[in-house]
Amino acid sequence: MHPVELFELLVAMLLAIIALHYAAHRLGLPPAVALLTGGTLLAFVPGLPVISLDPELVLVIFLPPLLMDGAWFIALGHLRRHLIGIMSLAIGAVIFTTLVVAAVAHALMPSLPWAACAALGAIVSPPDAIAARAVLQRVHLPRRLSVHAFSPSKFIEGIWLSRSRFAL
Repeated sequence: MHPVELFELLVAMLLAIIALHYAAHRLGLPPAVALLTGGTLLAFVPGLPVISLDPELVLVIFLPPLLMDGAWFIALGHLRRHLIGIMSLAIGAVIFTTLVVAAVAHALMPSLPWAACAALGAIVSPPDAIAARAVLQRVHLPRRLSVHAFSPSKFIEGIWLSRSRFAL
């Protein structure tokens, strides 16, 4: 793909993102819903070039701003006070979900090795805290519940990254 065509495609995608965000705001939907719907519809447009990204590039460029955005609103005082409960939720949820997904995958496909089942469990187990925060922004949760709901997600994402690297 020629660099000018790539630039035009990026500008068009940026404009589509802005339009979808505006449409979500006007319709009273979370922006994540509109962006997912728009991305799904965009995948079926014929003639668009295939864009492939290096996974390492995604981890370096896109993931840190998303994690930083989610971590920016954590109350450190509440986090320190409830650290044991938050860590037990984070570690327990990640390990439990990984094991359940691996067991179900192995039960459904017995020929699949346990290592592949564990890798599948490591990949699909973490919750998307950014989308959850976007959806729950309109709901006024008590501060303690908000800390317990969103603080483990930062630890879960860190555990997920290290566990996925280990599983693969």
